[in-house]
Amino acid sequence: MVRQNERQLNLDLLKGLAIICMVICHSVTSFAPTHPGYENEFLYILGDDIFGAYIVVAHGFMFAMGVGMAYSRKNTPADQIRRGIILLILAYVLNIARAGIFYLIYDIISGSGISNITIQDFLFPDIFHFVGLAFIVTGIFKKLKLKEIHILFIGMILSVIGTMIAFADTDNYVINMILGIFMPTQQGHFTFCFLSWYIFVAAGLLFGKIIQETEDKDLLYKRILIVSGVTALFYISGSSVFGMYFLTKAGEYYICSLMEAAGLLAIDFALLSVFYFLLKKADASKLKFFFELSRNITSIYCI
Repeated sequence: MVRQNERQLNLDLLKGLAIICMVICHSVTSFAPTHPGYENEFLYILGDDIFGAYIVVAHGFMFAMGVGMAYSRKNTPADQIRRGIILLILAYVLNIARAGIFYLIYDIISGSGISNITIQDFLFPDIFHFVGLAFIVTGIFKKLKLKEIHILFIGMILSVIGTMIAFADTDNYVINMILGIFMPTQQGHFTFCFLSWYIFVAAGLLFGKIIQETEDKDLLYKRILIVSGVTALFYISGSSVFGMYFLTKAGEYYICSLMEAAGLLAIDFALLSVFYFLLKKADASKLKFFFELSRNITSIYCI
């Protein structure tokens, strides 16, 4: 079967939507520390939970990254490992530039010693750190000649392990921060841990391979829309009944269980399918704004 490498514009729309949701989420949550009780208000829940978690954002970025790996021209194991190392270094540089250096200067001037806040700002693992690590590990998997289906299976196992060892504690603040990039350590020391979130990249990798080898994309997306739409409906309905993130451990969004990942992936696939059929009807030139967001995703995130 002939591999098709044309750009997937519906994936660009998904990433464009993710960026918009990310901006909304971060804007809304930035008000919470100065407005007690704000986190219980409707607008906060809408921005943080609905736009910031459910619709697309992090899991959409990760899924799209996996698909992008399958389509990238520079997708050899060496290319992926090299890119991952660069991104991981950049993630820590970003930590330092955002706040770490300023807290360090304050600690030096005050003579109080290195504070935990400074350590956190230097080492805190965010989604950019996850991206770098995901590229490195994917490159290693490719070097071992693992197929995409095998990588997905590994991602599922890692997700289960991530849930089982959640809230691990080494009794050392620095070590907790370092390990937070790999596994869920004590609360406040982690966000998008590799074990819990690599499943989205693995799913994207497999989907990227499938879409490249599919000739009848209309039929494929129709089937995906039906399955993912029904799954997403049950997942969202369950969330309204049992509460947000009801499939995660202790209701903690960042400890994304395998079942929670399935629900979030269903939303990604449903949106991707809707965008596919939308682009068959709409003038793509009118959606240029979203495509530009997608192409500049890394620089926008850094800003």
